[in-house]
Amino acid sequence: MMSESNGAQETITVMTVGKRLKSWRKYSTLKLVELSKKIRVSQGSLSDLENDKSLPSATTLANLCMFSNINIYWLLTGRGPMIRSEGENMEKSIFQKEFTHLLDDQKLRELMEKVIRVYRSGDTSKRAHLEGFLVGADPDNC
Repeated sequence: MMSESNGAQETITVMTVGKRLKSWRKYSTLKLVELSKKIRVSQGSLSDLENDKSLPSATTLANLCMFSNINIYWLLTGRGPMIRSEGENMEKSIFQKEFTHLLDDQKLRELMEKVIRVYRSGDTSKRAHLEGFLVGADPDNC
């Protein structure tokens, strides 16, 4: 694990989603039982996530976003700061409402889980292909 100073916060670089989740939890001084209650998953499921035995579901990611200060982009990619900035927290309630509503769509939830699975288990080529497709498909990226 590598640490870099990033202003008032620290960026921790680790290789997997599970290891990043565990690093953030330890950095936040939360116990496994505390975080599992906060994000509404069992202790066993959270342990499996931290030990890379499973991937977080869309609901778990949404709960992490809503009930913690973890930067979800960092969690999924390892890029950027581990902790969301204060400006992001101000927009949190709008994001929470919109994201929670999106999770009601079963097809979207399954697609998000597939994207995470491909990104996590794919090689560099598959990740680049996925990122390229998403950039090309993004209507805001014209």
